[in-house]
Amino acid sequence: MLQRNAIMEYSALGVLVMLLTASWVGAVSIPFRIQMESWSPYFAPVTATVTAGSPILWENPTGSHHTITHDGCRGSGLCAFDSGPIGPDGVFEVAQLPPGQYPYHCTLHPIMRGMLVIVDVERSSEI
Repeated sequence: MLQRNAIMEYSALGVLVMLLTASWVGAVSIPFRIQMESWSPYFAPVTATVTAGSPILWENPTGSHHTITHDGCRGSGLCAFDSGPIGPDGVFEVAQLPPGQYPYHCTLHPIMRGMLVIVDVERSSEI
C-alpha cells in the first residue's frame, strides 16, 4: 500500500510539472521577423502588420551595418525604438509596442525605410 501511495504522489507531481511547463511554454511569444536586405525595398516585409504584444525582431544578414530607428527619434518626437548600429549577422528586438503606425529608417542608409503597423488583438482578426 505504501508503494502504491508513492507511485500516485510521483504521478501527481509529474502531471503538475507538465502543466506548469505547458503554461510557461504557451506564454512565450515568437517574434515577428523582419529581414534587412541589400536591395530595394531593403526590409522584408517593408510594411509589417503585427498584433499588439508581439515582439518584433529585425535580422541583418547583409555585409553592412544598419540601424532600425523610429522616425519619431528625429527632433523632439516620441522615440519608440532605436537600435544603434547592427552589424552583419546581428539582430535587434523590440519586446512590444502599443497599437499605432511606426515608420522607421536606417540612419546610415536613409533610403532604407519601413513601416510597422501594430494592431489590437480584436482588429488583427479582421485583417
